[in-house]
Amino acid sequence: MGNEKRVKYKKPPLTEALCEFRFKETGIPSNIILGKLYEKIEQDFPTVETHKSIGVQAGEKVPSPAIVMEERTRFVSKDRARLIQIGSGLLVANQLEPYKDYQAFREFIQETIDVYREVAKPKGLLSIGLRYINRIEMAPNQSLDEIFHIGFRIPEDFQSSPDPYLLRMEFVYCGKRDKLVVILATAAPHEDSPSAVMLDFNYALVEPDEISDRLLEWMDEAHEKIEDAFHACITESTLNTFEPEEV
Repeated sequence: MGNEKRVKYKKPPLTEALCEFRFKETGIPSNIILGKLYEKIEQDFPTVETHKSIGVQAGEKVPSPAIVMEERTRFVSKDRARLIQIGSGLLVANQLEPYKDYQAFREFIQETIDVYREVAKPKGLLSIGLRYINRIEMAPNQSLDEIFHIGFRIPEDFQSSPDPYLLRMEFVYCGKRDKLVVILATAAPHEDSPSAVMLDFNYALVEPDEISDRLLEWMDEAHEKIEDAFHACITESTLNTFEPEEV
């Protein structure tokens, strides 16, 4: 894929973009991190929420990564379109709808990691993940093959398309330094759109020592790979329904 695919859409299917950082440890206790961080972002992120979710525990004191239930503190923007999530060695910047463009999202990520580094003093990067989640509406009786170049090959003996469905694929990039996880799955129905597909791209850095301080440069590369994958996965007729326009 080349730059000819660099287009914007008037009606993009994107519902959420997020960037997740995991660190081996932080130099400051968690309760102090939360207090200091809130002092710096309260004006733009006044609402504080606590949630529990499934996460991965890792670090120098943990023999091997383990799936655990982790508590996250969320700082929510005034318009509830942006979140900053903090957990044990975890930082996540979430951009919900409306998503303006990558440059604005990149600036949000940079501001978030800068203030987090200042208050938490993290040590040892474990991983980074840049993720884009799309919801693509389906017309009645429309098949997945009409929308996607990637997906299932259904034998002719089957009378219908699968429903529900979940397809997860991993692709290696940059000599196994990075990986891209693509998920194609049934989307939860909305009242005004009962049938839709979730197309989820998660581009992750699995060998963090190779990039040292080049986090933003890595994110630019990750975004480009996701953008290429997005266009490669979707048929031209479906892309046109998003109303492309020249950049």
